[in-house]
Amino acid sequence: MDNVYSQTFKVKREDCISTLDSSLPDLLGTYTLVKWMEIVSAKNINQHLDEKHISVGEKLSIEHSGMVKNNASVQIMSVIQAQNNRNVSFIVEAKSDNKVVAKAEHHRVLVPKKLIDRLFRK
Repeated sequence: MDNVYSQTFKVKREDCISTLDSSLPDLLGTYTLVKWMEIVSAKNINQHLDEKHISVGEKLSIEHSGMVKNNASVQIMSVIQAQNNRNVSFIVEAKSDNKVVAKAEHHRVLVPKKLIDRLFRK
């Protein structure tokens, strides 16, 4: 099983902290990194799932250590570290200009689609 998945994102103004307050600079927000890390990790595990299951995020712990400007590219790489029954753990890294700007540990849970369908049936 290939346990690595990577995707590159381009920082847009709406991804920056300046959208929270105009006095802040056009720098990538941690909340956007969290979203991208979860997206890439979901794509990583979902490529290994059958049509009867989905994965849902449970926890993400992030260390955001570098600044990224608007219009820069950010590569997010997710590595599946372990799978124990329904629980999957990942190490996720974000790089911009070949420098690590964030690292995270992420956990997802595998859930049967029929359970989701039952919970949200209208």
